[in-house]
Amino acid sequence: MSFPVLPGARVRVEFWKYPGDRLHYFWEAEVVEVREEGVLTLLPQGGVFHHAAKGKAVILDHDAYVAFFPGAWYSGGPDVREGRVLEYYWNVQTPAEWTGRGFRQYDLELDVKCRADHTCQVFDREEFLAKRPLYPRAWVEKAEEAVEAILRHMREGRWPVLPPGEPLPWMERI
Repeated sequence: MSFPVLPGARVRVEFWKYPGDRLHYFWEAEVVEVREEGVLTLLPQGGVFHHAAKGKAVILDHDAYVAFFPGAWYSGGPDVREGRVLEYYWNVQTPAEWTGRGFRQYDLELDVKCRADHTCQVFDREEFLAKRPLYPRAWVEKAEEAVEAILRHMREGRWPVLPPGEPLPWMERI
């Protein structure tokens, strides 16, 4: 079962912080592919990523693809420039909820970045551990399981992962 959207639709993607229900970051994306396993969105080069928590907006110099999988505790995909994968960025989060105009989820701090050759590294573990006591117990367990699920997703090369390529240095993120 996938989300009720069609290719070409414009959607708003929102990541919130828990507790306190504060908007963390958001962007407007285009749905580029719909499959039973999920929806692939695109924030194209020149699109704007809004980091509400930091009061910053960044204009992308690459295409950012993000797949949302119903019921999954993560989302993500490749950052691409001129047909070349720069890296993969995966967010650990609560399962994406369809709002009627986009996706809404709570960011659970943990991130997994993978180079074009599919070697991966977990980021922001300290932030997750600091907030761990604030999350519902089930969220903590699911977040930790999501890291392993992302690593397995990359190893298996599942959609939207592309064939391995030449690795590049980690991208700068705000």
